[in-house]
Amino acid sequence: MNWKNIWKGMAMGMVETVPGVSSSTIAMLVGIYERVIGSISDLTTKRYRQGALFLIPVGIGILIGFFLSIQVVEYFLLHYTIPTHFLFIGLVIGMLPFIWESGQQHIKNKSTTPYKPIQFVVMIVFFMALVLLNTVLDYDKTVMTDLVWTDYLFLFFAGWLASTALVLPGISGALILMILGAFYTAVDAITSFNLDVIIAVGAGVVIGVLITSKLVRYLITHRRQSTYAGIVGLLAGSIIVLYVGVPETIGQFVASGMMLIGGFLFSYIISQKQKQ
Repeated sequence: MNWKNIWKGMAMGMVETVPGVSSSTIAMLVGIYERVIGSISDLTTKRYRQGALFLIPVGIGILIGFFLSIQVVEYFLLHYTIPTHFLFIGLVIGMLPFIWESGQQHIKNKSTTPYKPIQFVVMIVFFMALVLLNTVLDYDKTVMTDLVWTDYLFLFFAGWLASTALVLPGISGALILMILGAFYTAVDAITSFNLDVIIAVGAGVVIGVLITSKLVRYLITHRRQSTYAGIVGLLAGSIIVLYVGVPETIGQFVASGMMLIGGFLFSYIISQKQKQ
């Protein structure tokens, strides 16, 4: 059990409340993505002990980062919206070269194979799907009250769909909940400790992760290039999702530029170190 992974888990958890940023994107940045996917998948096999030992520190870190993000990240998103979003854009751009190269690298012999035309099509399809999903849907900002059993069933499946953010880079759990109209209900439940809603959404997330992780693990193992092509498309699409507008003042422009460059350099340097 590597307790240093708590810090990596915290980095993942810190972005869980940010629409447009995926915790699995951060897992890729810190170099534990495929290990996380494999360990989650192992929880339903005879290798559950090894999987649990790896995931416990990561999971603790995610929880700590998540509750910190409700206070810290939400504050910056509220008061410094545009510069904060440019920071996240820089982080995504900085890691794209590493993800691109990872998709071309074979696991066993470390040789590389260029992407085929069909895989460029996959990139474009996933890019367009994420962008269109973000632009054509209107977000419901109301908090659900006086819930009946059908509402809890809806929240369960909303949590299930949002769980894809834990296994698919570029897909934001917060964004999915916003699209479904469940984001503000989920956040209100956490801040007010509404246990019924927390259990409904949480159960969906847990079951969704266990099932989706097996599919992603299979695809990475047997369709590595096409899977990474889809991931590249999703990450590129998340840049469009994260863009919230042009800075309005000189100070905001400077701050946004610094955040963009800083995020890019940090992400690029960290991701390149994963190759060493």
